[in-house]
Amino acid sequence: MKQTFPEFELIVVDDGSTDETPQIIASIQDPRMRVIRQPNAGLSAARNTGLRASSAPLVTFLDADDYFLLDKLEVLATFLAEHPDIGLVAGQAKYIDHTGNTISSPPPTRTRLGLPELLFENPICVSGILLRRVWLERVGVFDETLRACEDWDLWLRLLAAGCQMAWVEHYVVAYRVHPGQMTSQAGRMRKAIFTTLDKFFSQQVAENWMNKKSAVYALALVHAAAYAYLANEFDQAKRDLAESMRSDPTLMDNHYQRLVQALMAWAYDPRAIEPHLFLRRIVTNLPPKHRDLGVQLRRAMADALLVPFFKNSRETWRAQRRNLLKAILYKPDWLLNRGVLRMLASAWLGI
Repeated sequence: MKQTFPEFELIVVDDGSTDETPQIIASIQDPRMRVIRQPNAGLSAARNTGLRASSAPLVTFLDADDYFLLDKLEVLATFLAEHPDIGLVAGQAKYIDHTGNTISSPPPTRTRLGLPELLFENPICVSGILLRRVWLERVGVFDETLRACEDWDLWLRLLAAGCQMAWVEHYVVAYRVHPGQMTSQAGRMRKAIFTTLDKFFSQQVAENWMNKKSAVYALALVHAAAYAYLANEFDQAKRDLAESMRSDPTLMDNHYQRLVQALMAWAYDPRAIEPHLFLRRIVTNLPPKHRDLGVQLRRAMADALLVPFFKNSRETWRAQRRNLLKAILYKPDWLLNRGVLRMLASAWLGI
């Protein structure tokens, strides 16, 4: 494994592979590497096996399909050395497809890594962190009963125990996305999301975190609905979306502003299907009495499609005129904008 930080131990856990993994591992000659083979026990168990076999004071993880960028360990280890109060540091992840081509490099994240923020979502890529082992000795390792969200569960336990976390605005890992990846996970993710939250709120938690419980579960229902829409499980999606609004009516304030923002984030997630296809699934399968949500989603999609055109050249307008047309269809009143009319004329007539 190539890294600008050369002093590391590499524990490879072959979790009952049935492919060419043993042959590939055997072809690598590196004294820093140890190989452990075990019957298939799942992701959490494999990571825990690696943790038990390792001894370094700083630990990280690498799933089979992902890879570290060359300076990952150096960047994160340097940060921890300079910030002894921080227990976990996370870097940025870029998304790649099955061939290794970059799909998306999200802008640097500046979200605070703490409670209650991490109760609402898990923005941390497990392969993009570096963690002080002492914190695992305090809170334990990955929960092997969870089939998903096991990393989120660990982050929440660390935070509840007092572990401070921080971001480094630097790309450190490439996360591989496979077609249909999120579509196939709907039921498993829904169960894991609520199991993780139930587990957290079943313990003694601070009053200010407990006050967020309704809002946290409401947004979790939005996430569950998004997974269901991706999997074409529309009855479940509609139930979850309707329940999210009952649990937290503020999601409907200002023409569903917060709910639209959450769903649009899903639409543009590189792991999901094309944004307009995801949107179509929602607007054609909305909960009863919430048809206006579809109107707001269409308008938000139109804005997302059209705004970049104002920053691009005329050549781009012609190359991207399909997206320009989609934006007009989603939000026809863009036709009242002179700038948009100029784009249309240039894209189709070359004027």
